Amino acid sequence: MSGTVMYHPEAAAPRSLHASLPATRIHFDPVSANGFFVALKAKVDDYLKDKHPDGGLFVAGKAAFYLALAATLYALLLTGSFSAPMSLALGIGAGVAAILMAINAGHDGAHNAVSRCRWLNKATLNVSFTLVGVDPDLWQLRHTKSHHIFPNVNGCDIDIDSNAFLRLSPNHPRRWYQRYQHIYAPFLYAIVGFHSAFIQDFQYLTTTELANLKNIKHKPGFYAAFFARKIAYAVIVFAIPIALLPFAWWHVVLGALLMNAVSSFVFVSMLIGTHFAEEVTFPHPDATGALGHDFATHALETSLDWLPQSRLAQFIAGGANAHAAHHLFPHVSHAHYVPISKMIEETAREHGMRYNKTTFLGLIRSHFAFLKRMGAG
Repeated sequence: MSGTVMYHPEAAAPRSLHASLPATRIHFDPVSANGFFVALKAKVDDYLKDKHPDGGLFVAGKAAFYLALAATLYALLLTGSFSAPMSLALGIGAGVAAILMAINAGHDGAHNAVSRCRWLNKATLNVSFTLVGVDPDLWQLRHTKSHHIFPNVNGCDIDIDSNAFLRLSPNHPRRWYQRYQHIYAPFLYAIVGFHSAFIQDFQYLTTTELANLKNIKHKPGFYAAFFARKIAYAVIVFAIPIALLPFAWWHVVLGALLMNAVSSFVFVSMLIGTHFAEEVTFPHPDATGALGHDFATHALETSLDWLPQSRLAQFIAGGANAHAAHHLFPHVSHAHYVPISKMIEETAREHGMRYNKTTFLGLIRSHFAFLKRMGAG
């Protein structure tokens, strides 16, 4: 089967949700006359001609590995045979394995890139995100229908919506205390998982507008599924360990919160700098709504890759390290990002395009330098 891939800026919305996109004036220029994306797409199509864009056995194997690892560590924890420090380590390990499953398999599932079977993509998304406490339908909606439309553009990317704590765009107003945001940001990153599961999702549940998404409506059965997933997560993380472990209930709760904090750090550290860093741009449309470049240029200028051609980084980060490839070809599984990232770098160089690439430590340094600069003015 041919692997020819077309660019689709709007992924399918979750079936349990509906939202409309406004008739916005914001728009990309036509595909650049310099031929970058035409040449790149030809290379990618040639690479995929005897393959399929989905993840196949590679992603299925990773999903099985991380799920088995999380289940094994969790089962060992529940035996109650270990000391408090060892039990805490087992719980943290299970939580990190679960978040890595969501990054590696659930993310591909949200883009229908795990398999050609739609139900398998949906099942992968549902299982992996339920295990980290985040509603899969709400996350898929805002990720594929908001963030992927116009990344780093105010009002069209929910991931950069202005908030009271962090200034993440030069197009946002600055509050005086944000001059210290590079210092207090790690404390906020530690509660990302808890906030997403128990605060943010409930806020999103009751709103009809999120960034560029308007008239959000929940279809029949969504609420039941939403609360069933939240209850399942609370039972797995809190209720069962409290019932079975030989520790005071509040020790278990503190351990679960620490697990959540470590998992949050793992998640944030791999992703936050890919769009919020010194190397990236935050395009602002002109009076006519034009961004001044085509979508391929936009993808390169608003993304920072880290070790995109590393197989180890790919195995751990699930393609989060190859963000340019993901935004240029969102329906192609991260299983293909190592060779595609090489093609992007080569083609960008051939056409005089900027391609942002660094190491993992470089990503972290760049992100905190960006936070400091955004807080200063």
